[in-house]
Amino acid sequence: MFIPTAEEKKRLLRGTIPRARKLGVDDSLRGWSWSSPPLLSPYEVPLGLSEVANAYCHTGRDVYARRVLGETPELNEKMILGGALHGSLRDWIVHAKKSLYECGAGNPGEAVRKICAYPAPELPEARTLISYESDAIEFRLREALGQFPRIGTDALVAQVLPVTLGQMLDGAFLGLSRRLSTDLLNLGEPCILDIIFNDHKRDFHPLTLAGYALVLEAVHEFPVDVGVTVYATFRDDRLHIEREFTVIGDELRMEFIEIRDEKQRMVADELDPSPCEGCEAWCGR
Repeated sequence: MFIPTAEEKKRLLRGTIPRARKLGVDDSLRGWSWSSPPLLSPYEVPLGLSEVANAYCHTGRDVYARRVLGETPELNEKMILGGALHGSLRDWIVHAKKSLYECGAGNPGEAVRKICAYPAPELPEARTLISYESDAIEFRLREALGQFPRIGTDALVAQVLPVTLGQMLDGAFLGLSRRLSTDLLNLGEPCILDIIFNDHKRDFHPLTLAGYALVLEAVHEFPVDVGVTVYATFRDDRLHIEREFTVIGDELRMEFIEIRDEKQRMVADELDPSPCEGCEAWCGR
């Protein structure tokens, strides 16, 4: 689900990535410039990246209720399902990589057998997700071996599963939580990966990509110019996938930083933004 199709790769490599390089990013908005404005955090309020980027509560009162009032949000069904599916996918990735390393590039048939023998999850959506990925990795494995018959085992794993789920990052450089977790895709250069289950496109989703790009640049000091949001929905026991590629440019980076400053100020000065229409009960009391 995270690997682009041949057509998407072509658009990415000949369109999105060259456009990102042509536009460029002001050095003051690269994560490694965290010690100077505008990236320098003006408040000692380490927020989670999702608290900054998400705008499901339009006024930000969910952050106020959690950080100032000490309210604990109740997980809704969509959040529970999303967490379970992310967990299932992470576990399967580990299983698939382990199987490939154990069997080596010389025994792809056994690797496929082991990968497909992964215990079926109890959750129906997770079963559909794992079945989809198992079929996809078999195709990518045979494609890689056909193209590179002398490929080594480690290179083969990187070729067919160039993804890291749950990469831990310290967001303190940007005034964020010290325990951030993100997903990464290697497309010849690092690409932020945001997998969203059972939700439609929203204007604020690219802010998550911008936030993690800034943190990666602050921690590792290499540029991150592109991100991809994967929208995965389940319909009639089938997985429908749509990928949205985003250039992480100056405007998006600045928007993330401005929202960070605004929400940190709200918490530091205990400024009640008032509930928005449709606020959860715990948020709008």
